[in-house]
Amino acid sequence: MKWYADDSDMRTIKDLKVPNMILLGGIAVSHENERPLREAVENAKSKFGNKRLPIKWNFKDLKIKYEEQGRAPDHTRMMTQMFDLRREIFDAVSSIDFTIIVSAVLGYSSDRKVLVDLKSDLSRHVFSNGLMRFSQHIKECNPDRAEVVLDWPDGSMSKPFDVEYACAYSKGKSKDGIDYMSGSLESLKFNDSISYTRMPHSTLMQLSDMIIGVTREFMQHALDEEKSGHGVKLLGTVANKFRGYPNNVIGRGISVNTKAVKTRKAIEQKFKELYVIGS
Repeated sequence: MKWYADDSDMRTIKDLKVPNMILLGGIAVSHENERPLREAVENAKSKFGNKRLPIKWNFKDLKIKYEEQGRAPDHTRMMTQMFDLRREIFDAVSSIDFTIIVSAVLGYSSDRKVLVDLKSDLSRHVFSNGLMRFSQHIKECNPDRAEVVLDWPDGSMSKPFDVEYACAYSKGKSKDGIDYMSGSLESLKFNDSISYTRMPHSTLMQLSDMIIGVTREFMQHALDEEKSGHGVKLLGTVANKFRGYPNNVIGRGISVNTKAVKTRKAIEQKFKELYVIGS
């Protein structure tokens, strides 16, 4: 089983100049379902162009890459079709078995310099929280092997992730000494190191990017009712894929650091309201 995890960030305070919450996560998929899931995404993409053209939630971010490859007309055309393309992809994957695991960590400052300086530590913490949930998922499912695949980190700064993973693999503890309830990653047949890929070349990392995108829009809506983008409705297509669905998503499928009490509660209430029948 593999966990394809991408990262993003958001602001929880209006008018804050820099993001103060980091998200990391995506899809956990068995080796048996990895190819069917990839093919489902690529078949959906093929209805709008070449199936290997990269996509992501914020598709405009890929404009330069398309221009570099001489595919600027494709980017322009696909931008006009993005709502339909997103819907096609989410509908296509909804019938395939996979699990969504997302971690979110809130930074406790509104000071730009403090948040920038804390970025590395926040990245490690958000990864640690997500990895703990994935390792518990592996313990429950008991596959013959487990692997963590991350998008290539900004600035090639992989150290926060590598250090955390090494501690979890050998000791079953975070770098800060917090026990992994699952035990060591080694005992669960994890690979001995993280695998890294580049999102434009990995269909399933592109899917994880889109999962993180809709999850971020949902969280923004949970914290501010006026923010209700396309992703809030689209998440409903795969909401039942979150680990712990329907009653224990918060804490199992969406991990929010425990000190962020108000944020965690708002997200939990809105998730049940929007995506759990009978709530």
